[in-house]
Amino acid sequence: MGVFGDRLRREREMRGITLDEITESTKIARRHLEALEGEHFDQLPGGVFNKGFVRAYARFLGLDEDQAVADYSAAANEQPEPEDKFPLEIHEEPNRELNPRRSRLPLAFAVAALMGVLVGYFFWLKSKPHSPEPAQTTGTQAVAPAAASPEPSKTSTPIRTAPAVAEQTPVTPASPVRPEKQPQSQAQPAAVQAANQAPKKPAEKTFVILVRAREDAWVSIVADGRSVMQRVLIANKNKMVKAGKQVVLRTGNAGGIDVLFNGKPLGALGNENEPRTLTFNATGLVQ
Repeated sequence: MGVFGDRLRREREMRGITLDEITESTKIARRHLEALEGEHFDQLPGGVFNKGFVRAYARFLGLDEDQAVADYSAAANEQPEPEDKFPLEIHEEPNRELNPRRSRLPLAFAVAALMGVLVGYFFWLKSKPHSPEPAQTTGTQAVAPAAASPEPSKTSTPIRTAPAVAEQTPVTPASPVRPEKQPQSQAQPAAVQAANQAPKKPAEKTFVILVRAREDAWVSIVADGRSVMQRVLIANKNKMVKAGKQVVLRTGNAGGIDVLFNGKPLGALGNENEPRTLTFNATGLVQ
């Protein structure tokens, strides 16, 4: 086994990680991971796939990806491709036959058609008949002479009738009817009363886990079934997570980290480079 593969295997075992865990997370076949650690590069797909496998492996362990790819290239005796290489050939002058000059005839026809429409609309407005205004009566209307009524007979006595006067009865305005006030208890909607009588759901109890790194240590945290982190926690760095049901904490260096449950330290967790798995719930450390 070479230096490259031995370094990958040593970093993985120091963090307490198995090949099956890397396969499940990166979707890289176990045989390809074993070929990387054993430096059996002829068993890999080749090309950019090999470097992709190396980057995913290093990212999962928290290593420098670029350095890992450089170590792989040195171990596999691969020569880096020149950066100024361009895969396409560019012609200095464009081919005039493939890119003919565009004609301006369609634009001229469009302008002429627009002008024709505007001229036709102008003549249509000029020839449109105007509606006559209503005639206004300025003169006085002739009043027809009243027809001459026959002279009354001298012997007849004119009958005078007194105009009838309609008796009007005074109407007394009706007094407005005021609605009766309903009791406050009846006016309150039933939905509001039901909401007041409904029992309140107790708030879910949560707890806080704080991981403090005294030195570099690989840490994996799963809170309530959700993966929070899975990488190397640098020295003097902290990671805090809040959960309501369960927190599973795994580390490859139990002696290099301190764990606090709701602000209370748990004390020594193990020796240096010792893998350890801790499970917490709302009551504290379970195992």
